[in-house]
Amino acid sequence: MTMMYRHFHEGEARLQLESGVDTAAFDQLVEQPFRPALSESEARFVDARNFSVAASVDHRGRPWASPLIGRPGELFSVQAPTSVRAAPRAIEGDPLFRNITDTGELGVLYFDPARRRRMKSLGRAEVAHDGSILYRMDRSFGLCSKYIFKRSLELEGAAGSEPSDIPPHEERSHLDAEDRTQLQDSDTVFLASHHAEHGTDPTHRGGPPGFVTVLDETSISLPDYLGNGMFQTLGNLLIDSRIGLLCIDYRSGRTIQITGVGTIARAPAGDAYATRILSISIDEVRVIWTPGRWADLEPFELRPGLINPATPYLDTEVRPA
Repeated sequence: MTMMYRHFHEGEARLQLESGVDTAAFDQLVEQPFRPALSESEARFVDARNFSVAASVDHRGRPWASPLIGRPGELFSVQAPTSVRAAPRAIEGDPLFRNITDTGELGVLYFDPARRRRMKSLGRAEVAHDGSILYRMDRSFGLCSKYIFKRSLELEGAAGSEPSDIPPHEERSHLDAEDRTQLQDSDTVFLASHHAEHGTDPTHRGGPPGFVTVLDETSISLPDYLGNGMFQTLGNLLIDSRIGLLCIDYRSGRTIQITGVGTIARAPAGDAYATRILSISIDEVRVIWTPGRWADLEPFELRPGLINPATPYLDTEVRPA
């Protein structure tokens, strides 16, 4: 018989059990952090963002990850503890607004890489008459700082930010040579996954340049490093295998959006960092262009055994499988 939990679904609970996580204890531990209402400090954090990532679902049920860019105080405006108005810059070719109109699904990763801070929320949204996004959160919570490359975004006077400088967007069913190089050189990607009851989930994945492997023109893989033990993305994939990926070239603004199907396998024996490998079979590729100029500040240090001390394990001797 499947155990029912308030905050974790069956896919998440299954992977937690495999990794020695005490799901029952975890379920109670996140009761307060998973509340939908933003605290005053969280509201200030959201309002101050100039970059974040959205997860949405199109009319075919495919997840997409999209960049959200705008000036602090304009990109997000917290209207109430559970509602946010978003006014991101429109990006040609990005399916975000169409997806919200079609399905109403939205998750947002509020991201501050310069200070290695992030939090996320899952909920429902609609596009208002003025073109802004009205977003109501069903849950919101903070996340740890692991695997974040420190960098900052500047919008004023950014090269390539004027419409005349932006190449047309592209849509195709496979990766081209430029896509492959960009993915293989990246140190950061963002993922979008979906669960019918829990919502559309955005998340961050970071690693040393080269942590994303291009297998061929329609498939890629990346390692799943030790995280917070919630297994929200991989847990979602056990229930609904569709997934979205976003990869930004921080030098040029060239941005790859992928939607496809994800599968999970064990990492090779002896891998000191990854416990599982996520492979993505590509259904569609879009190339869009994001405004702004990014400055690299500091890389993270990849070390084995980065276990979140707040994660409750069934046995202190158990290590994630």
